[in-house]
Amino acid sequence: MKKMLLFATAALFMLVLSSCSESTPEDVTAKAIKCIIDKDYKGYVDMMYFKKDYTDEQKQQLVTLVQDKMDKEIEKKEGIKDFSVGTPDVKDDEASVPYTLTYGNGDTKDDRMKLVKNEEGKWMIDSGK
Repeated sequence: MKKMLLFATAALFMLVLSSCSESTPEDVTAKAIKCIIDKDYKGYVDMMYFKKDYTDEQKQQLVTLVQDKMDKEIEKKEGIKDFSVGTPDVKDDEASVPYTLTYGNGDTKDDRMKLVKNEEGKWMIDSGK
């Protein structure tokens, strides 16, 4: 009986652990948008997949570039008030996720976020680089 209980506990632990490490394209897209809303540009860049290794300095330059672009665009439209994420189009290790941003001034923007799976099977923003 103790062995059965121990096995069941171990199996449940593994199930919970594996479900926490798996993320969906929708989850990654929502988290990326939240990073932009919170002005966590480093967090956003950390979610990006690069085909080659980038140095910390190169990543910091990218953080600055993303910050400059996003801050200007979002400030003009009085911030992001809300967002929604749609159903992704998934093909093998690539996904395209539609999303809608609603700005503080009432404007909306429909766009898509491209994602790829990395070597560990984790969904990440496709940097194109």
